[in-house]
Amino acid sequence: MSNIPTHPSHTITMDRFTFEPKALPEADGRFHAQLTVDSGEGTSRTQRFFTFTPLFQSADRAIAYAAQQACEWMKQKSLA
Repeated sequence: MSNIPTHPSHTITMDRFTFEPKALPEADGRFHAQLTVDSGEGTSRTQRFFTFTPLFQSADRAIAYAAQQACEWMKQKSLA
């Protein structure tokens, strides 16, 4: 059995940031949206993890929501 993931990567790279939206399954079959924000390299590397409150009926919807949050985050960063 291979250890290669069978699901496609949803990684988004913008500027110096890498975003990875994910879906976290709950016991009741719904999903939380999670977003990992990664920036920097080596000892300057920073990772932030955000888990969002809404629960979704499908993993795809949770991932789409997390990806949307990444886009909103970058809009706010560009305004700062």
